[in-house]
Amino acid sequence: MRRVVRIESQNRSREDVEREIALHLDLRAKEFEASGMSPEAAREAALEAFGDRMEIESEVTEIHERTVERQRSREWTGELRQDLRVGFRMLRRSPAFAIVAVLTLAIGIGANTAIFSVVRSVLLRPLPYPNPEQLVQVWTDHRALGRSEPEWLAPPDFIDLRDGNTTFSAMAAYQGWGPDLTGTGDPESLTGMAVGGNFFSLLGATPTLGRLIEPADDDAAAPAAAVLSNALWTRRFGSDSSILGRQITLNGNPWTVVGVLSPRFRAPVQAFTPEIFRALRLPPDFPCRRGCVTMRAIGRMKPGIGVGAAQADLDVIHARLAQEFPQTNAKVGSWLVPLHEQLTGPSRPAIVTLSIAVGLVLLIGCVNLANLLLGRAATRAPEIGLRAALGARRGRLVRQLLTESALLATVGGAMGVGLGVAGSRMLATLVPDDVRRVQEIGVDATVLLFAVAITILSAALFGIFPALQSVRSVLAQSVRSGREGTNLTATNSRRALVVVQLAMAVMLLVGAGLLMRSFAKMQTVDLGYRADGVALTGVAFPAARYRDVPAMLVGMENLLTRLRQNPAIRSAEITDLPVLSIGGDQDIAPIPIGEPANPNLPPSLWIRSVTPGYLKAMQMRLVSGRQFTDADRQGTDLVGILNEYAAERYFPGKDPIGRMLLRGSAPNAPRLTIVGVVSTGRADGANAPIKPEIFVPVAQRPVRNVTVLIEPSRDQAAATRAFAQTLKEVDPLIPVSAMQPIEERIGSSVALPRLYATLVAIFAGAALLLAALGVYGVMAYSVTQRQREIGVRMALGAAPSGIQRMIFLQGGRLAAIGLLVGLTLSIMLGQFLSKLLFGVTPFDVPTLVMVATVLGAATVTASWLPARRAMRLDPVAVIRQD
Repeated sequence: MRRVVRIESQNRSREDVEREIALHLDLRAKEFEASGMSPEAAREAALEAFGDRMEIESEVTEIHERTVERQRSREWTGELRQDLRVGFRMLRRSPAFAIVAVLTLAIGIGANTAIFSVVRSVLLRPLPYPNPEQLVQVWTDHRALGRSEPEWLAPPDFIDLRDGNTTFSAMAAYQGWGPDLTGTGDPESLTGMAVGGNFFSLLGATPTLGRLIEPADDDAAAPAAAVLSNALWTRRFGSDSSILGRQITLNGNPWTVVGVLSPRFRAPVQAFTPEIFRALRLPPDFPCRRGCVTMRAIGRMKPGIGVGAAQADLDVIHARLAQEFPQTNAKVGSWLVPLHEQLTGPSRPAIVTLSIAVGLVLLIGCVNLANLLLGRAATRAPEIGLRAALGARRGRLVRQLLTESALLATVGGAMGVGLGVAGSRMLATLVPDDVRRVQEIGVDATVLLFAVAITILSAALFGIFPALQSVRSVLAQSVRSGREGTNLTATNSRRALVVVQLAMAVMLLVGAGLLMRSFAKMQTVDLGYRADGVALTGVAFPAARYRDVPAMLVGMENLLTRLRQNPAIRSAEITDLPVLSIGGDQDIAPIPIGEPANPNLPPSLWIRSVTPGYLKAMQMRLVSGRQFTDADRQGTDLVGILNEYAAERYFPGKDPIGRMLLRGSAPNAPRLTIVGVVSTGRADGANAPIKPEIFVPVAQRPVRNVTVLIEPSRDQAAATRAFAQTLKEVDPLIPVSAMQPIEERIGSSVALPRLYATLVAIFAGAALLLAALGVYGVMAYSVTQRQREIGVRMALGAAPSGIQRMIFLQGGRLAAIGLLVGLTLSIMLGQFLSKLLFGVTPFDVPTLVMVATVLGAATVTASWLPARRAMRLDPVAVIRQD
C-alpha cells in the first residue's frame, strides 16, 4: 500500500512540475512574440533559452518530491506528538484503568522474559564447546535385555568402540574421582574427574596456566599429574601462579599440578561440578572387564556425519563383539545421545511447560485489556463520533487509539523488563544444578530483544482489534447520545474474548491441578526405608594410609565403635551407596546358579555394601531369611540380601534363601549365597522406577569411599559436632564432610516437581483472576446496556431474584463454553504434560472436576456484583431517564 501511495505521489509531483514548466515556456514565448518573432520562432527561442528541459524537469521534480516528503514528515511528527499528548491526557483521566493495564502487562512481559532467559540459556544456546553439534554422549544400550535407560560402558567395550569406529574424530572416557586434599590447610574432600588423555582436546578446552591432561598422561608409567579448575585455584590457592609444578597431596599421595583450566570451561557432567582432574589410565590388567560398566564416554563425530550414521557404525562393532563374547555382549549395543540433549533433556518438558504457562498468562492479560478497551470505547463513543464528524479520517482515529495502546505497552514493557531481569536471577537459583553447571543463565541482548518483541506483539494483540472495532461501530447519532441502544457487535466481541480467557485459564488450571496432584502422590509414596531421624555424611579412607583391606576395615570399625560410644549418637552404620545418591550407582551382572534360562533376567543388579545394622537402622523390613551379622567377614562364604523385586526377577516363584548367584561370567567368578530378602525401596526417589538390589556385607566388599549413617540421640547439631570430633580422633587427615539429614535429601528429590507445580499454580491463579475480571467487566457492561430492559422487566412484575438469575445464567453460559473449550484443549495437550506426572493421568477426573468447580465459583463471584446492582435498579427512575 505504501508503494502504491508513493508512486501516485511521484506521478502527481511530475505532473505539477510539467505544468509549471509548460506555463513558463508559454510566457517566455509570448515575450519573444511581442518583440516581433513568429509564434514558431518564439517557441523555439523559449526552448533554447530554457535549456535542457528533461534535466531541469527531473531536477525540479526531485526537489519538489523532497519538499513534499519533508512536509509530510513534519505533519506526521506533529500528528504523532498530538496523539501522544491526547493519549497521555486520556490515560491520566482514567488512572485506575492505566494502572491495571500497565501492571497486567508488566507481570506478563516480566514472567515471559524471565522464563525465556532460561529457555535461551538451556534449550536454544549452543553448548560452550567448538562445533557442539558434533558431540554425542556414548552409552551402552541394554534395551534388548529389558533395561529402558542407557547404561555406562565397560572399559574393554569402550576401547573397541574408540579404536574400531570410522565416524568419530575422537572418543574420550571419564569417571568420577573424589580425592581428599591434605598437607596444606584443613583437609578437604574434592569432587573431580579421571579423564582420558584426549578429553580436553576433544572439548576444545584451554588452560589459564600450564597445560591440560594429554594422551601421554594416560601411560601408567607417567608422573601423577593433576589439573585444577579455575574455581579451586582461586579459592584454595589464591590464584597463585607458582602452583605450576608444585606437588599437592591427594589421598595421601603426591600429585604434580601441571595446569589450571580456563574459567569459561564447563565440564559436560550433570551430577557435580569437578574441581580437579587426573588422567584415567586404563592398564591392560584392569580388573573390571566386559559386563562391568564403570565409565562414561563422549565422542566427536567427523564433520558431515550424523547421529544415525555414527550409530550404524558402532552397531557393526557391537555385532562383532556379540559373536566374540556372547556371555557379556549378546543383545548389547550403543546408544548415542546428542550432548546438548543429554545435558538439557531432563529439564526440557518442564521448561517448555512453564513457557507455555507464562505465554498463556500474557495472552489472557492481552485479551483482558482488549476487553477493557472495548468497554472504554462505549464511553468514548461521543468523543470518537465528534472527531469523525469534524473530519478525522478513519485511519487517523485508529492511529490515535493505537497510540494509547502503545503507550500502555511501552510503560508495561519497561517495567516488565525490570521484573524479567529480577525473575531471571531468581530462576537461575531454582533450575536444576546439572543445567546451571553447563550453561550460565541470565539476561543478554537476545533476551532483551525478545522482551521488546513481545511488548510490540502485546500492543498489537490488545490494541488493534478494539481500535478497529471502536471506530467501525461509531455512528453519527453517537454525537447526540452516547448510550443509544446496545451495540450488539461490540457486546458479542467482548463475550467471545471472555470465552477465550476462560478457556486459556482452564488449560492452566488443569495443568496446575495435575502437577499438584502428582506432587501430592509423590509425598504419600512409601519409599520402603526410613524417611526421618537420621543423617548422612561421607568419609574416605585413602590408600596411602590404609593400604590394604584389613587396614581399611580396622579404620571403619574404629570409627563406628567410637561413634556408638558417644552419648550424642544413638547408632552409626556404614554403606558405600546410600539412598537418593546422584550418579553413583554400582551394578553387577550375576547369573543364578542351578536355575533354568530366564529371558526376563535383569541386565543389572545394583549392589550396595552395608554394615550388619544398616538395614535395621534404615527400617527396611526383613521379609524372609536373616540380617547380616559380625560373622559375615573376610574369609567366610560370601552372602547377600536381595530386595523383593530382585528376588522375584532372579528366582521367580521360588524361595531365594540358600540359593546362589555367580558374580560374573568368568569360570572363577565368586559365588554369593542369598541369606535374606528385604522389602523393595525406591532408592532413587518416589518418582523413579524401582530397581533390583542386593546388599552385601561391607566386610566382604570393602570400599574406600563410604557414607556414615548417624542417628542422633538428641539433636543433629550435637551429633554433627560429635562426629567431627570423633573423626579427627580416628584420623585428623580425613576431611569432615557436611552432614545432611535424610529429610533434606528426600525433599531435594522432589524439589523440582514442587517448584514446577508451584509456578504453574501461581500462573493459573493469575490467569483465573484475569478471567474473572473479564467476566465481571462483561457482566457489568451488560447490566449498564440493559438498564432500560431490566427496568421494564421489573416494572412489569419481574422479581429481583429473577433478574439475579438472569445475570447469573448469562455468566454461566460464558463459563460453560469456556470450560468446554478449555477442557478439550487440555485433553488434546495432556500427553505433552504426561512426562511430568506421577501417579495421575492427563485425564484425571478429580482434577477436571476441581477445575470445573473452581471456574464455576469464580464466575459466580464475578457475576455477583453486577447481578446485585441489577437487582437494586429503580425501574421508575430508569424508564424516566431513558
